[in-house]
Amino acid sequence: MKKNMKKHCEANIRGSLKWICSGLAFYISVFIIICSGCGKKKEVTEISEILEEIVLTPVETQLSEEAVGTSTIAVQQSTPLHPIQTSLTPQPNDSRVANELYREGLEYFNQGRLQDAVDAFNKATDRDNTIVDAYRKKAIVYQTLGLTNEAIAACKKVIELAPNDSEAYLTLTTFYLKRGMDHEALAMLEKYVAANPEDARIYYNLGCLYGKMKLFNRAITAYQRAVKINPGYDDAYYNLGVVYLDTGKYDDAIRVFRKVLTNNPKNYEVRYNLAVAYTKKGAYEDTIATCKKLLELDPGNANAHFLMGDAYNKLGKANEAKNEYDLYKKLLFTQ
Repeated sequence: MKKNMKKHCEANIRGSLKWICSGLAFYISVFIIICSGCGKKKEVTEISEILEEIVLTPVETQLSEEAVGTSTIAVQQSTPLHPIQTSLTPQPNDSRVANELYREGLEYFNQGRLQDAVDAFNKATDRDNTIVDAYRKKAIVYQTLGLTNEAIAACKKVIELAPNDSEAYLTLTTFYLKRGMDHEALAMLEKYVAANPEDARIYYNLGCLYGKMKLFNRAITAYQRAVKINPGYDDAYYNLGVVYLDTGKYDDAIRVFRKVLTNNPKNYEVRYNLAVAYTKKGAYEDTIATCKKLLELDPGNANAHFLMGDAYNKLGKANEAKNEYDLYKKLLFTQ
């Protein structure tokens, strides 16, 4: 049974940690994600939603005797895109009229009249299909209206007209994720990273997406890059430890989790997963010591008692194991 935690994305530890993706929602132009949990704080400009569905830090769950399996990610079936119709043969004075329509759309946009705004933007691009800002605004409005396919089409047009606009790649990443198009999202995010190679938060998100797609070696590289740029990035260290644990690199996981605890000794999730890593390694005395410390900080942590019971059982201490299992069940049924 899982212990409910505050973070948004879980790595399910049942024999080892497994990646599971949760829901997506954060504003993109700035793409701000900071160490105290992805998506907890953001700076908002004017644009729609982005990567929070993949940028969340895993948390603890119960260790059991079940065999390790492969978690599955529910992927929303994408529907055909609705391409934007544009005029191939602009009429005389179309640019002037198009700009007037664009300004009219901006007024509607600022008034919150989104359908009127998108209608005006569409009329503008019908007359002049080179107005990049009109396509940018259409992407925002379509996404706000829940029309992800149309938002994708508008964003792709921005990239076609302005291929060096790295923010458009980030925006398109988000739209693809909303359609469950992970591979397309990854391609866009990698292009964004190429244009922004010193942004630790982007590498963190890239690591989360690689982890979701079971590309663990790439996830490790991305998280390592994130902590190299920002040595104080505890969430990146934590996720790095989760990947190490999930791939059987227990010594590396222990090293990383202990480093996070040096900076934040009251991080219960990290301490629990450190105990899991010790258990996986067979260092049962270390498991017990870690769980005792965790219970000092979080006395109601049922899973810590379960881990201790498992460790005592492996050490042949049947009475101690029974006591811990009893405490686990007692706490389980009182939560």
